[in-house]
Amino acid sequence: MDKADRAASKPLSVNPFQTSQSVGGVLALQGIYRAVPVLHGAQGCAESVKTVLSRHFREPISLQNIAIHEQNLIFGGGDGIREMIRLVMERHHPDVVALIGTSLTEVVGEDLLGTAETYYRQHKEMFKDKLMCGLYLPDYEGSLESGYAKTVFAVIQKVIRSRGRLSRKKKRGRINLLPGSHLTPGDVMELKEMIASFDIEVIVLPDLSSSLTGHLMTGHTALSRGGIPLDYLREMLTSTYTVAIGSSMEPCARLLQEELQIPYQMFHGVTGLRESDEFFLFLRQFSQSEGQNKYRWQRQFLLDCLLDTRSVFRGKRILAALEPDHLVALYQCLSELGIKSFGAVISAASPAVAVIPEAVQVGDLEDLERMAAGGADLWLSNSYGEQTALKSGIPYFPLGFPVFNRFGSPANVSVGYRGTADLLNQIANIMNSKERIS
Repeated sequence: MDKADRAASKPLSVNPFQTSQSVGGVLALQGIYRAVPVLHGAQGCAESVKTVLSRHFREPISLQNIAIHEQNLIFGGGDGIREMIRLVMERHHPDVVALIGTSLTEVVGEDLLGTAETYYRQHKEMFKDKLMCGLYLPDYEGSLESGYAKTVFAVIQKVIRSRGRLSRKKKRGRINLLPGSHLTPGDVMELKEMIASFDIEVIVLPDLSSSLTGHLMTGHTALSRGGIPLDYLREMLTSTYTVAIGSSMEPCARLLQEELQIPYQMFHGVTGLRESDEFFLFLRQFSQSEGQNKYRWQRQFLLDCLLDTRSVFRGKRILAALEPDHLVALYQCLSELGIKSFGAVISAASPAVAVIPEAVQVGDLEDLERMAAGGADLWLSNSYGEQTALKSGIPYFPLGFPVFNRFGSPANVSVGYRGTADLLNQIANIMNSKERIS
């Protein structure tokens, strides 16, 4: 059986680090300006999603909930769905509404999308110059990464269906950027600056760099406070190229190619010397320019960093529990430093991990703890794995989602030459401190 397709064989998950698809869907919608996700599920379901996102980003999260009650099992929940859509539109006036069905939606058998589509056709005036889409993100499959990618796909698909009013003439010098769920708001901002330095206009979906990076606004709003505006989102259809960061975002880029003939290129990541070189090569070829000199200096700095930290990483065994795209980007970076072995578990099966020559297991933190029994020099995971790492006596570095009890995690940068150097220095300092203590 191919390792990319292998699922966990045990009948239950012990000490999981996985985050549900619905969290990924809500996260993606925070990157669209004046958007509101509406979660259809158990009462309190939205609060749990909002809590984990707020604890990680330390920012207010836009989210509403359609609660499923006992009577919905008998009489159906159509009235509640229609009433919530009406209340959201009349009270908050969002530009984008996204209905997200959960596992309970499918168990109950509620036709969430059909009800919403009927309501949309009956109240077209209410949705003039607005966007409403819907999708199902059950918790029994996938993870944060797949939920995030499916939501972006649904938004793009809805925009394409309404493209009749828009000009199809492509604008030269403009690209679409589809950042994966593993990229922080700081990463997205860095990518935007790198692209803009080549005089390339960029449209980002979702744009978390202007949404979950801190807002000193007065008052309260139920809508997302930053991200890409709807009118600019529609301009994606006239871009000349699409760049997807992460294998999970490739279906979104392929959709734009198939429907609008917009070519695309997918990068597994922009972390590490080789991956950063390939990204800057693409920017130079697309813009027909050499870009700014500062990136040449940043590359020299990264080369020096690789030389300085190689002695710390050489021959070391590293363990990681991450989302597939994040794991691949990290492995490609660390493999440049001569690590001895790389043991990893991922949250859900993905063909992306095929680029990693060592075995990658779909599993949980118990599986990673078993790997740690043979000894390891570094543990990389979200905050759910911190206690297990400390119990195993392995140096721990927080990475992924969610990260609690750490300030500034959303602003961390690990892309490009500068971001890679910062990441490697931070990890090397953790490993070096452990060696000196022991």
